[in-house]
Amino acid sequence: MRSTAVSSLLAGRVALIVGGARGLGRAIADQYASEGASIAIADLDQAAAESARDAIAPQGFATRVDVADPASSRALVDAVVARFGRLDILVNCAAICLVDPLLEVTPERWDRVFGVNARGAFFCMQHAARVMSANRFGRIINISTPASRMGFPLFASYGASKAAVDSMTRAAAIAWAPHGITVNTIVPGRMTGGMIDALEADLQQVTGKPAAELAADRTKGLPMGRRVDPVEVAKAAVWLASDAAAYVTAERFNFTGGMELA
Repeated sequence: MRSTAVSSLLAGRVALIVGGARGLGRAIADQYASEGASIAIADLDQAAAESARDAIAPQGFATRVDVADPASSRALVDAVVARFGRLDILVNCAAICLVDPLLEVTPERWDRVFGVNARGAFFCMQHAARVMSANRFGRIINISTPASRMGFPLFASYGASKAAVDSMTRAAAIAWAPHGITVNTIVPGRMTGGMIDALEADLQQVTGKPAAELAADRTKGLPMGRRVDPVEVAKAAVWLASDAAAYVTAERFNFTGGMELA
């Protein structure tokens, strides 16, 4: 539940959170609303998007989007601009992670992951940047993963798709800097709730480990000794969207508790 205390760090800004109905996306929407931004929440699950909007920002906007379809992403950006008259901040939080041993990855499952995580993020960025360029202001934040740099054989398609997101972030940051748009990546480590719960349920099926044992194994090896709370990551997304980060672009911000070095 969003705090009743509202500051003005993002006052006057319009923020679109793609994949904002649950987990990290919802936490970011919550923090943005607390900082005074007008909120648009888009998700494949429209009912969940509307529920999040009602809880976080009743005056905001909520709709369904299928980011794997570029036409749907374009219609989303157009709808946000029609509703608010502008778009200042885009957070690409929509993602899927399929758990597959390397020898069992199929072309269909590979394409499904890349369709959402890489293709989806790219065209959301492209459509948003066209709008932001006109105003010569924009903040684009993509969500990546430690798996884009580390070797996780059960998450090969997911890690590869997010490595593509890392690359697209750098390219877009350079291309759009002259238009007043910054593009950065946030890398959450193992969080609580959200997509992690679904991922670990799939891991149980593949590994045969009980849920409690699996969760403990995936936590005890983290240098910080705990998982990251989505709110911690969401606060970084606030900073990146604020004027304080106006000179920060093409960067990758790790919230992994040292996971990548362990």
